[in-house]
Amino acid sequence: MIRIYPIFFSISLLLSTFDLFAQSKDTTISVGQHSLHFNITAGKGIPIIFESGAGNDASVWQKLLAPLSARLGAPLITYDRAGFGKSGIDTVNVNLSTEVADLKRALNKLGYNEQYFFVAHSFGGNYTLKFADENKGQVLGAVMIDIVSPYFMTMERGKSLKIEYADRLQEIKKESLGFYHLTMNYENSTAILHEVAPHATIPMTIIGSGISPFEEPDRSKFVAALKKFADEKDNRKYILEPNAQHHIFYDNPALVIEEIQSLYKKTTSTE
Repeated sequence: MIRIYPIFFSISLLLSTFDLFAQSKDTTISVGQHSLHFNITAGKGIPIIFESGAGNDASVWQKLLAPLSARLGAPLITYDRAGFGKSGIDTVNVNLSTEVADLKRALNKLGYNEQYFFVAHSFGGNYTLKFADENKGQVLGAVMIDIVSPYFMTMERGKSLKIEYADRLQEIKKESLGFYHLTMNYENSTAILHEVAPHATIPMTIIGSGISPFEEPDRSKFVAALKKFADEKDNRKYILEPNAQHHIFYDNPALVIEEIQSLYKKTTSTE
């Protein structure tokens, strides 16, 4: 009988974890003139908020959720930013600042009011840095996956990106209102990044890809700029995954899951 107890306990723990992950909530939250679509995996403790990259919706994170739920048991919150996935968009008042304010309003309505942990990819890093700046002391840590650093996304580059898409704007508008307004706001988003990034103090694990979404020489510049941003503060850990493309969590999910688990436990521990 003594040998059965550990086995029974392990099975019970595994079943409870699967049950926890099964308790996912798919919902939309009104934030004024539009609603944001959320998917929430039930859990206990500090919630993990996932910020997708430009042009992506919450579906990109799907394969990370079950392993993270099993390891951490924390609430996992993915959402579609305005104009993407199942989220609406207020085309009159959409910009990075209002989107960050809308996210905070929605999180409060969902009952998450005090502390957060973020996982951000690419352009989602801009939103995470702005959220942390607007809600000082509430973001305990962030895993930043191949984010756009201020040393790469200069004001000049922000302007040139908008010009690059100029001939396709009407086509883009028909395909995705979210991406259209993201493109129209490139300069404003870049200005905000340069405003908040120098003051960022939250602990970060920054995972860079060796195969960034650019051709040379911009590829090497992107990698070097991200490392420079990571090296600025002692509480930032830098990892280069040389064989992964921009969506590192597609090519090496084990690495991303391990680093999320590590920093989450380090920054949210009450011991």
